[in-house]
Amino acid sequence: MRPEQICLLPHLSAPSVHPDGTWAVVSMTHPNFEADDRVGQLWRIALGAGPGPTAPGTGSRRITRGFADTSPKVSPDGLLIAFLRRNQGHRPQLALMEADGGEPWIITSFTQGVNEFSWSPDSRRIVVSARVPDPGRYGTVNGINAGHEDPRHLTGLKLRHNSLGAGWYTDRPLQLFLLEVPDPEAEPAVPPAGRGAISIPEDSLAAMASMRSLTEDHADWTSPVICPDGSVVACRETADSAMITSLVRISPDGQIDAVPGSETIETPEGIHRTSMNTVTLAGDPEDPDLLVAFADLGPDGNDPVSANTQIGLVGADGITVLTGTDLGLSSTMAPGPAGVLVTESFRGCGRLHLVSPNGDGSAPRDTLLLDVDAVARGAAQIPGSHDTVVTLVTPQSPGEVALVGPEGVTILTDFGRDLREASPVTLPRELTATSPDGYPVHGWVLTPEGPGPHPVILMIHGGPHSQYTGSFFDEFQAMTGAGYAVVACNPRGSAGYGRDHGRALIGRFGDVDAADVMAFLEAALAAHPDLDRDRMGIMGGSYGGYLTAWIIGHDHRWRGAIVERGYLDPASFIGSSDIGWYYPDCYNGTTREQLEAQSAMRWAEQVTTPTLVIHAEQDLRAPMTQGLEYHARLTRAGVDTELLIFPGENHELSRSGTPWHRRQRLETILDFWSRHLA
Repeated sequence: MRPEQICLLPHLSAPSVHPDGTWAVVSMTHPNFEADDRVGQLWRIALGAGPGPTAPGTGSRRITRGFADTSPKVSPDGLLIAFLRRNQGHRPQLALMEADGGEPWIITSFTQGVNEFSWSPDSRRIVVSARVPDPGRYGTVNGINAGHEDPRHLTGLKLRHNSLGAGWYTDRPLQLFLLEVPDPEAEPAVPPAGRGAISIPEDSLAAMASMRSLTEDHADWTSPVICPDGSVVACRETADSAMITSLVRISPDGQIDAVPGSETIETPEGIHRTSMNTVTLAGDPEDPDLLVAFADLGPDGNDPVSANTQIGLVGADGITVLTGTDLGLSSTMAPGPAGVLVTESFRGCGRLHLVSPNGDGSAPRDTLLLDVDAVARGAAQIPGSHDTVVTLVTPQSPGEVALVGPEGVTILTDFGRDLREASPVTLPRELTATSPDGYPVHGWVLTPEGPGPHPVILMIHGGPHSQYTGSFFDEFQAMTGAGYAVVACNPRGSAGYGRDHGRALIGRFGDVDAADVMAFLEAALAAHPDLDRDRMGIMGGSYGGYLTAWIIGHDHRWRGAIVERGYLDPASFIGSSDIGWYYPDCYNGTTREQLEAQSAMRWAEQVTTPTLVIHAEQDLRAPMTQGLEYHARLTRAGVDTELLIFPGENHELSRSGTPWHRRQRLETILDFWSRHLA
């Protein structure tokens, strides 16, 4: 794969299945160089193909023509599809279209756009969350731009977020609104203008559908669902804790009450505090179960390290836990008639579970539906069937839709065809190494076409509670496409190998993780004689940038290194990073001595490896000052050092940055390696 081919990378939403079970809808987006933006539309995927096998993709067709259409959800009665439409240069708004075809219409006009939404069981209402600016903020006063607004007067610790544009969000909290679904047969509403707008208040947030506000406070409300009785249940930030979120029920008359047991839960170790992440309804539509995905944050509610998601059943007296703490479950649930579908990070794969509470009080069922060499991203059950529709990343494709059932996995689409035809896909080879203390380290080796010896790039993922997988990853493909072998593993601290594996890194940054990575590299060199141990580079981003900087401060075998958006100095992270108020405390310790002992910055003057430092100007997760100081220290120490800074981008540059910046990033990385590993 070449950098200019990132425009061929499909990204799929979770599927939504029509109640008759014959088709599903997904959004497929991809980078677009012409617009320098991510664009895409909705696709209808046939599920009930006729007799005999069909080629992947033959039952797929595009059904919208918007600039960026995402997050489709079919109404429970099957008549409409709701989705988010983002027009070029604008924020996403809620749109509706008839399920059997027709022109979509936008029904909201929130100044900050719509964040998420959910249908009511009767298909007559939709609850949405949207950010509501404080008066005088974010263009709410004509003629006053951001640089001339009043000063911000802030309290608390959670002040900014990396992915929210400028980052400040306490002055634009996520609030809930209940919309009445317009009659699709009626004349469409239009925005008021001219004399027709005189009676419309200036602070009106939506004029396209009948709507009322459900919340008016400065907390963030997320994951709202509408219950059959008309009440709304959602997750709400808790005022006395920066990490805790609880479940709250809003009755039809507007009364707000906490759901019992939604802030604490009884564990074998005692009473622990929790963060309620997502909530959904599943089972019988007339009397559904209310299920919640939550994280156990320990007795004090301040320990998120490897706090694997658990699924709970919400009852009148509290929450019944349905899953264990050692599964690497995601917090995104998909409802179904038999329970909830939830994906799991597991040894470089993304498995799929069906978690089913039993109404008779017997033990809940956890059924493993998908356990193949792929990563499940989203799923939906087919009504009246044992089959499930899944969006997958496979070793051969960045995104496809598949049917999972008793007979196995059937790929229904071929969204990866253009990329596959433009550039051969390099398949990874699995390897397990042994660290010096006997601990197993799992990972992969990818080698380019042609005879060796191949120059080697050791790649380190971020997190650290994340994982590399054996499925398609554009950065691996770009490296092998340029002739480099890739060595990548999941050292201690990674996700997907159990809670103890994830927590093994607490207080030990630069210790067991560095030992695991280097042991895996040596095992890869021994197992693959076509790798050139005399031409090796090392690179990583975020926490991976930290471990790269730490290793090159101690080991000087490398021809080159790339330190990207690095978490390089724990002490200076506090107050400067959007997660700095807890991340160093939880992972590295609370004393100056502990933070200094695990700082990669203090080893900068020991580096001799030519190094490229990459950072983004708007990075609030690992602030740009981390990269600037590291670059300056290397330069003053006489190291051959380069600095690449991206304007207008944040910590997510490599994943969701603008297409041209993502392309330029890969091109610069490959240019650096061509000069140092050729």
